[in-house]
Amino acid sequence: MQTLQEKNKAVVKRFNEAFIVNGDLQAFAEVVAPDFINHTGPVGNNDANATRDFIIKLLRPAFPDIQLDIFDMIAEDDKVVTYKSFTGTFSAPLLGQEPTGKKATLRIIDIVQLKDEKYIAHWSVRDLITTK
Repeated sequence: MQTLQEKNKAVVKRFNEAFIVNGDLQAFAEVVAPDFINHTGPVGNNDANATRDFIIKLLRPAFPDIQLDIFDMIAEDDKVVTYKSFTGTFSAPLLGQEPTGKKATLRIIDIVQLKDEKYIAHWSVRDLITTK
């Protein structure tokens, strides 16, 4: 039998692999709660829809050949912390940087809060490393 922490880690892994990397909108709908808040998003534009749109309309076009590496995932109580990176050809503007057409890496430390195996809150620190 899986612990709560193991279940939560599996949900976070699914979100990253199925939705972010593969663009599976059904996975997003199944994993993200309707009242989700992205505390890293701009105030007034930090709900589930804004988060979905950021990934679909900005992140995935910026890295059309996106690859995910999860280096570490730590779960405690209702939170999962992930240290990961997305790498791909930097093809569209992202986070205030213009595309280079070269490989770039977006390193992220995420904190996701879950309830009933759904994302309810998110915080992150991001570092976009580009090659000129």
